[in-house]
Amino acid sequence: MAGADTLTDLTGESAVRVRVGAEGNGGYLAFAPAVLRVSPGTTVTWEWTGRGGAHNVVAEDGSFQSQLTGSEGTTFSHAFESEGTYKYVCTPHRSMGMKGVVVVE
Repeated sequence: MAGADTLTDLTGESAVRVRVGAEGNGGYLAFAPAVLRVSPGTTVTWEWTGRGGAHNVVAEDGSFQSQLTGSEGTTFSHAFESEGTYKYVCTPHRSMGMKGVVVVE
């Protein structure tokens, strides 16, 4: 997973953005930042770059899911109300390492 070695600490921010289709994993097959820490109540908005084909954002626990799209500027938001670790993937590119984590604490 590209960027997995770097935790981006955004605690205290009420809203944060994650790029979908960022450079990584041998193409534009990454989320950036891939691993982030936020406070409860933070809304995370994923924004598509238009690169790397069609992507989606799907929580492994089923708590959120975006549509599959490759359109630049598309956004999907989810408010993280409860503490926990939320792993998510791009379903078509999971095997290529397109994964992310939101840690809420």
